[in-house]
Amino acid sequence: MKYKALFSELRVGSLILGNRIVFPPISTNLASVNGEVCPAFVYHYARRAKGGAAVVTLENMCIQYPDARHGATQPRIDDDRFIPGLSMVSYEVHCYGSLAFMELTHPGLFSDMEHSEGKIPVAPSVVDLRGDHILPKELTKDEIYQIVEIFAQSALRAKKAQFDGVEIEAAHGLLVNQFLSPLTNKRTDEFGGSLRNRVRFAELIWGRIKELCGRDFTVTARLGVIDFIDGGIDLDEGVRIAKAFEEIGYAAVHADIGFGDKEKRLEPMQYPEAWRTYLAEALKKGGLKIPIIAVGMIRNPSVAEKIIESKKADLVALGRTLIADPDWPIKVETGREKEIKRCIGCSECIKARHEEGTAIRCGVNPSVGKSELDEILTPAISKRKVAVIGAGPAGLEIAVTLAKRGHNVEVFEKETQIGGALRLATIPPGKEKLSWLLEYYDYMLKSLNIRLHPGREIGEDDIDFINPDVVILANGSRCLIPPIKGIDSENTITFRKVLNGEIDIKNKNVVVGGGGLVGCETALYLADKGNNVVILEMLPEIALGMEPISKGYLLKELKEKKVRYFTNATVREIKENEVIYGDSRSIIANYFIIAFGSKPDHTLFNKIREKYETYLLGDATHIGKIIDAIHSGFAVGKSI
Repeated sequence: MKYKALFSELRVGSLILGNRIVFPPISTNLASVNGEVCPAFVYHYARRAKGGAAVVTLENMCIQYPDARHGATQPRIDDDRFIPGLSMVSYEVHCYGSLAFMELTHPGLFSDMEHSEGKIPVAPSVVDLRGDHILPKELTKDEIYQIVEIFAQSALRAKKAQFDGVEIEAAHGLLVNQFLSPLTNKRTDEFGGSLRNRVRFAELIWGRIKELCGRDFTVTARLGVIDFIDGGIDLDEGVRIAKAFEEIGYAAVHADIGFGDKEKRLEPMQYPEAWRTYLAEALKKGGLKIPIIAVGMIRNPSVAEKIIESKKADLVALGRTLIADPDWPIKVETGREKEIKRCIGCSECIKARHEEGTAIRCGVNPSVGKSELDEILTPAISKRKVAVIGAGPAGLEIAVTLAKRGHNVEVFEKETQIGGALRLATIPPGKEKLSWLLEYYDYMLKSLNIRLHPGREIGEDDIDFINPDVVILANGSRCLIPPIKGIDSENTITFRKVLNGEIDIKNKNVVVGGGGLVGCETALYLADKGNNVVILEMLPEIALGMEPISKGYLLKELKEKKVRYFTNATVREIKENEVIYGDSRSIIANYFIIAFGSKPDHTLFNKIREKYETYLLGDATHIGKIIDAIHSGFAVGKSI
């Protein structure tokens, strides 16, 4: 076997894991508003088990309602009435041979007051760390012991619901982490001060769980071993805390982050793969004997194997990786790793859960958050000849979907390479992971014997000659060129020509017209070539609608690379070495880059719509994102 370390067994507590792959807790918003499980919730976790993960961990369970509520539709385990529903999840997970865990969580200081009926948050100490600056109530000793009992009773319910173990959330700045970190624990009693005192809360939780559930019930911890805020836990102390957890009896430690910017645990695409593994490695080098779980943007099987093989960690947590492709484990084990749809870090799952408060979704996996029926591809009743015009993400996704169902599919692409706008998106700095999606589609076209015609632009006469039963128009969009005086001058270039390498601009003064995502990323690309770049955006902000964490990272990049931007800045005129904008302000420019966006091209559609069964997809219908293209390609592909 190619990945022997990754697919070797391991004992964790009283349990034997069939491989080294853990699906960690990721909030989904798939439970009901009252916290009960529902079919989509059950299927979501069963699907990760079906794909081959050794352990499947339910997301942050609410153990005290409404006081410790943390999200719009957080699943609950604060009452026995939730046991029957949760047992459905463990049953389905066990059906596929995986172990079922759940994460027990109390947000403490960071309870969601919008959903906690206005209850004042509690914490080890009164500290001002919330974004809204509401001060928490300091827990009394009696209240601490009450919360210990709440944790333990929740674990007992998990055991009654046939779960194999629980993971205590002691990271991400939540309550157990708040006791561990000097940032939030200012107590002077037996729960504060020394490291020994700060771990006492976690020790009491473990002890009481063992009293109620038995010595063989497995308890692990998701542990914040470093804070990215001055005055918090540094990695040396994090190692000592982890050792204390080992001495207490925790069966494994998930080496993670405590306090700090969300960017560090909900990483944008630009972060290096597996960058957080150094935390697990530090615990291994620190002498811990219990299994250590590495987490954080582990996407490729070769990377996961190396982590285990080099003993940087004993297990790997594949969160967004298994959201994007739940069959990652079984594909790797059976030598089909090229079939994996790797997570590209588009942050759609983060935007849904953390910004919008909606059900989880995935940019590359249209089936996330839906039912089993939504995922199943039924064989076509009659095999049809389908011409797909355009090999961008929408065209590629529908081609693969149709071919899997048995249709005869041919793809026609005017460029010499597949990808369309997605291929251009891989070019700016930090966007290399997008090429993973193109590698997947390239392989699937070949494995499904989908005939690709690159470098062939298709018109009405060509379609008549091909004479297909169905035409899919996924031919993208045209660059939007507004009626600005001088926009047709020689020093004016579209962003597509820049990213395609048709012109190489270096060490010049460049103005980018348009501060959307494309404009900002083109600006970064040009800044890397030594250009002095300015963005002009007519709206009040740049990168409008972008997921906040990724947007924050983008803004930092623009600042670091000295890219200036002006908002409410409408371009009025483009001259030979000058751009006029706003109320007659001017800026020096050797080149002006048109990045005002794109518009759909319906020319061919209008010519053939009455002659053929025709479907418009992707940017050919409306300008959208990768998720829009892939989801529409899958949906229409299922229906033909």
